[in-house]
Amino acid sequence: MSEIDIQYDEINDALKRIGVEQDAAEVHGALCGLFCTVNGLDAPFWLDNTLTNTPEEEAYTVDALNSESRSLLTQLFTATEKQLSGNEFEFELFIPDDNSGLFARIEALSNWCQGFLFGLTQGGLTDPEGLPGELPEIVKDIVEISRAESYELDDETQDEKDFMELVEFVRVAVQLFVDEMQQFQVEEPNDDSGYH
Repeated sequence: MSEIDIQYDEINDALKRIGVEQDAAEVHGALCGLFCTVNGLDAPFWLDNTLTNTPEEEAYTVDALNSESRSLLTQLFTATEKQLSGNEFEFELFIPDDNSGLFARIEALSNWCQGFLFGLTQGGLTDPEGLPGELPEIVKDIVEISRAESYELDDETQDEKDFMELVEFVRVAVQLFVDEMQQFQVEEPNDDSGYH
């Protein structure tokens, strides 16, 4: 991400340490979905919901790891908020960089889109068809991209190009979502289900 010096693997490791099953891409996607639908979303609310699936018997271990993990996740939250609220169109999906294999990046993009759809739902979006403008079609497209991990890879150069086009589509779509959804945003949902 452009705003902070934080690595994808750092967030993945932080999530694993505290017992969150989703990867960094899916958690970031869910966060972005919430930013699109919830007015005044703050880091403590998001963290409390993200971390709710930790088993009770692991609570003491989690307390020992919580500080570092929460700090990294708060950095992710802050950077994402800054990107989505800025006017420079600098928002980036939090997925592995180009040094990772294409299949791993496709899988992460799929997970990111699944997380985004979950975040929209958790934020109160129940009827995508009722959204303004192009947003219903964008939701359908993101649903399709969320299934991308099942695609077969044939031509490495073309597959790489296609992947980059999908990432750019989702990146722009999220920014459009943020702009269009401001009038529909709700206050933080009173939902104890967490992001799982």
